[in-house]
Amino acid sequence: MTTRLTACLLALAVVLGGVLLLRPSESTLAAWSDEATVAVPQLRTGGVQVDVTGSGTTATLGMSGDTSGTWRPAAVTVLSAGRALTGAELAGSRVEYRLARNGACVAADPVAYSASPSGTATSFPVTGGERLSGAHTVCLTFVPSDQVLVQLGGRALSFVTTVDGVAAPTGTWTAANTWTASHTLPAAPTVSALRCTPGWLNQWVTLGWDWDGGDAANRLARFSLQLQDRGTWRDVATISSRARTTTITPYQFSFVSFDSYTLRVVAVLNDGTTVPTSSTTNVRVERVGLGAAYCS
Repeated sequence: MTTRLTACLLALAVVLGGVLLLRPSESTLAAWSDEATVAVPQLRTGGVQVDVTGSGTTATLGMSGDTSGTWRPAAVTVLSAGRALTGAELAGSRVEYRLARNGACVAADPVAYSASPSGTATSFPVTGGERLSGAHTVCLTFVPSDQVLVQLGGRALSFVTTVDGVAAPTGTWTAANTWTASHTLPAAPTVSALRCTPGWLNQWVTLGWDWDGGDAANRLARFSLQLQDRGTWRDVATISSRARTTTITPYQFSFVSFDSYTLRVVAVLNDGTTVPTSSTTNVRVERVGLGAAYCS
C-alpha cells in the first residue's frame, strides 16, 4: 500500500513539473509567436520632374509630380561637331527663346529669354523672363554674329538647354532636364577667286571678283585691296561695296620697281569682320619713272 502511494505521488510530481517547465517565464513570453507575410505598397518620398516633349527648335516644357511647380530655361551650351564652343568663339551672337502662341512661334513675337555667349566658358546663363507654371511650347532661335557666320556658316549646331524646375510653394524639391535643339547656319559669305585681266599696252591690270554675301549681303561696308608684305597683309586701297573690279597701275608702287606683288581683295562687313577672296593673284610691276603692269 505504501509503495503504490509513493508511485502515485511521483507520477503527479512529474506531470506538474512538466507543466511548469513548459510555461514561458515573464521574460520569455514572446517565445511563442505566429507569423504571416503581408504585401505592403512601395513607399515614396514624393518629388517633381521637368518634362521635355518634342525635338528640333520647338519643344513643350512643363513640370509633373506630387505637387505643382515653376520652371525656366537656365543655361545653354552650343556644340559644333560634338565640341562645345566657347563664348569667345560665339561672341556677338544670341540664343533667343520665345513662347508659342497657338502652338507656333513668330519671329516678331517678343523674346522671353536670351543668352549672350562671351568669355572662355562653354555654358551660358539664360536671362530675362519669369518662372513659368504649367506646360508651354518654347521656340529657340540662334542669331549668329557675322564672325560666327564666316567661321561656321553652313554647319549644324546643337543647342543643349538646361531647364530648372522648383516645387511650389516651399521649393523643397528641385528638378532639371535638358532640351537639345539643332540648327543649321546659313552658308558663309564668300568672295570668289580673283581674276586678273591685262590692260592696253600693259599700262594697267584689272582685278575682278564676285561677292556672295548670303545673309550678310546687306551688311557689306566696303572692299579692301590688300598686298602681302613680309608675311602680313597690308591695306593699299579702299573699294566701294558696289564695285566688283579695280584697276592696278604701276604708279601705285615705288618710282623704281621690278617686283611681283601678291594681292587679294577682302570684303569688310559693318562690324569689321573680313571675308578674303578664296585665292590670291600676282601682279608684276616694272617701273623706272614710266612703267608697266602684268598679270603673273
